[in-house]
Amino acid sequence: MEIVQQPVPGESVETFINELEDTPRQGHLRLDTVQRSLVAEVHPFLQNASLSRSRALQPTGYFVYGPPGRGKTWLMTQLFEAAPFPSAAKRRVHFHDFFRELQQQLGHKTSARQAIEATLHELLPGTQLFFFDELHVHDPGSAALLNNLLHEIAERGIPTLITSNYEPERLLSDPMFHHVIEPSVKILRDRFRIHILDDGTDYRSRHTAGTQGFAGGQWLVAERDEEVDAVLTAAGFTPPTPDEAVTVLEGHRALRASAVRGSQIWFNFADLLGKPSITTDYLDLVEQYDNWVLTHVPRLSQADPASRQRLVTFIDVLVDRDIPLTVCAEVPREALVDIGDPPPDLFRAQSRLQLLQEKLSNRAVL
Repeated sequence: MEIVQQPVPGESVETFINELEDTPRQGHLRLDTVQRSLVAEVHPFLQNASLSRSRALQPTGYFVYGPPGRGKTWLMTQLFEAAPFPSAAKRRVHFHDFFRELQQQLGHKTSARQAIEATLHELLPGTQLFFFDELHVHDPGSAALLNNLLHEIAERGIPTLITSNYEPERLLSDPMFHHVIEPSVKILRDRFRIHILDDGTDYRSRHTAGTQGFAGGQWLVAERDEEVDAVLTAAGFTPPTPDEAVTVLEGHRALRASAVRGSQIWFNFADLLGKPSITTDYLDLVEQYDNWVLTHVPRLSQADPASRQRLVTFIDVLVDRDIPLTVCAEVPREALVDIGDPPPDLFRAQSRLQLLQEKLSNRAVL
């Protein structure tokens, strides 16, 4: 779909980029050529859409995909927040929150169709600008929901931004089930501009240690269990005592935390990710605790496949909420993944973990 953006009144693309690059919190970054080209399209698209001009000649939105660490979420978030729509009419939804909403609706409805309709009713009425962050689909149920969401968005003409690590045709890549998501692929190709944001640079690999949010966390190394307390103490933490262990959540969702100290929560890897915990558990807990410590993290070859997949989801949730995470693992960060059959999206978690400041013990350095 070839779109020629017309100039519109309001903030210019150049002004937006200058303000973005001059933000001290962003370290006075400079957008690369591919990022600038994307902004040059999306910014006027949002300006036009905000003026309620005819959308017949406009795409429904932009689908931006590419490898992790290219700034997709960050850049689309800046454009989304700066777009001249009423704040109450903007709706940003992360992949995991979207499907939690569906699961909650399933508990009240008699059919999946009713649950999907109720979920869309919660999301879309009154929404003038929609942002779906980190789209990834690996099962037919999620694909069916996405089909409904994109159909409604396109029918209602809601300007929409979507980010993903996958191009449309690679969503739900399992050949046995890929046909389920083909309606979504068609909508994306017909109604959205598709952009790849990739020049081979993972900016997280160039990241310097931060002090806030997820990037304010640390990666500590204790090769042996008996070294964990000493490593944590050297990093300024007070290791939990056995009597601090406490059960969080309720019923079949109960999990054993090593300690809860105000808004800080501690977990042993085996107690959080080695148990049958689910995405909703992490989403509910991050609403109560805004500082996390995860200890006794093994090499992934020593964890079962389900635990590996939970690690990916857990990292997704904390990064989306921008919550600090301190990891105490038995190996340096680059040695964590020592398996040949990584779970889906592990590459994204690996990229995100590079944001943590790594502190190696003297033993690990030797």
